[in-house]
Order: sequence, then structure tokens, then C-alpha cells
Amino acid sequence: MTVQDIVNILEEHAPFATAEDWDNSSLLVGDAAAPVTKVIVALDATDAVIDLAIHEQAELIVTHHPVIFDPLTALPADSTVYRLAQAGIAVISAHTNADKAVGGVNDCLCKALGLSHTTVTPDGLCRIGTLPANMSAAVFADYVAQCLRTAVRLKAGTDEIRTVAVCGGAGADLVIPLLRDVDAAVTGEVKHHEWLSVPSAKTLADGGHYATEVLVVDRMADWIQTAYPTLNVIPYHGEAPYQTIKE
Repeated sequence: MTVQDIVNILEEHAPFATAEDWDNSSLLVGDAAAPVTKVIVALDATDAVIDLAIHEQAELIVTHHPVIFDPLTALPADSTVYRLAQAGIAVISAHTNADKAVGGVNDCLCKALGLSHTTVTPDGLCRIGTLPANMSAAVFADYVAQCLRTAVRLKAGTDEIRTVAVCGGAGADLVIPLLRDVDAAVTGEVKHHEWLSVPSAKTLADGGHYATEVLVVDRMADWIQTAYPTLNVIPYHGEAPYQTIKE
């Protein structure tokens, strides 16, 4: 088994060519021909994930968020990429291609929220689905919080909610325009001016970047494990890189 074999199975489920032009999804660190016996699957290649890979002697980390995104201007010894290269650990990142993929980030989010009759937006980055029952904005907020096991920030609208648009991660700019045609939206990051742009009748819920995307870790691990049953695949969920402090 090689790093390229894992690239190939991810390509089958989430073709890298479907990633957005600004994205950086592919084999980003390491040698495609390197042998692999153990893989860590995580949202990010954090220090904790690298420590786990070193401890488990894993040759490969698969992440959702790109381990290299902005141009590197230096490579200090304590940087993520330096640590990975020094340890001989390869990294494959599947970002917006996994957002768009059938069974990817946004399909996982729909499943977690119990949405049915889901459709895909033309850009492939969002989903629209139907809740199991009509809900008020307050009930919807509690429902999202329970489904995703997360704190929720909410702009409560006046309309009863049945149809919902979703986009995991920083998707407010994508789901807010969809509020013309649905009752509510769920995403993972909303900026101040974006909250202000939500129509008064509509509801927008922000479940946090981590909670709306970590769902894909188990899915990507399952893609790899199903294809290669003898490979040791370890999903890593960790925790959000922030805390929610109540007043």
C-alpha cells in the first residue's frame, strides 16, 4: 500500500479536480510512492495529530483542511510542515472537493440534522433539505445544538422553519442568499455584517466551524477503510480549537 493508493481512493469519492480554484487539495507533503501501513484521519494537521501519528508510527495523515494553504515564506523548525517532513509523515488534504462530494462534508451535515429530500446547489457547495417537522426558531436552535453537540449562535426569524440550507465551515456568504428560497440556514462561521444581512423573517444558525465539519472525519476514514480493510485507519476527532464561555 502506498500514499498514492490513498490518493486514488479519495479521488474516487471526492475528485480533486472539483476543488475550488483558490483551494489547495491534494498530496501536499511527502512522497506518493512511500509505503503506508497506518493512516490518521483528522480535520486539521495540528500538533496533537502529528504527535499521535508519531506515536502510532503512522506514515500518512489525511486532513480536510489543507496543511499548506497560504504561500510559505519560511520553514522554521517548529512549523507544521517542517515537523511533518522531519518525521517522514505524508499529508493528503481533501477540502472543497470533500465539501462537494456525495457523502462528503455537507451530506454528513444533512444527515446529522435529519434532513430529507436533499438537493445540491449549482455550485455543489451547499445542500437544501427538509426537517422532520416544522419548528420555531427557538426550537430549531435547540435542535441544531443537540444534533451537532455544540453551542449555537442564532439570528431568529419570524417564519416557521421546515426547509433548511446548510454549508459546513465558513459558508455564510453561500447560505444567506439561499434564504430567499428556504426558511433557515446552518453554517459554521458568520461575520458581523453577514448577520445584519439576514432577512427578518428568516433564521440563521452558526454551529461553529469545527462542529459543522468534523463529521466528515469518520466518513473519510470509512472511505479508506472500506477500500483497504487490512490498513490501520485511525479517525481523530479532538476538540474545537476554541471554547464557548457563557455569560
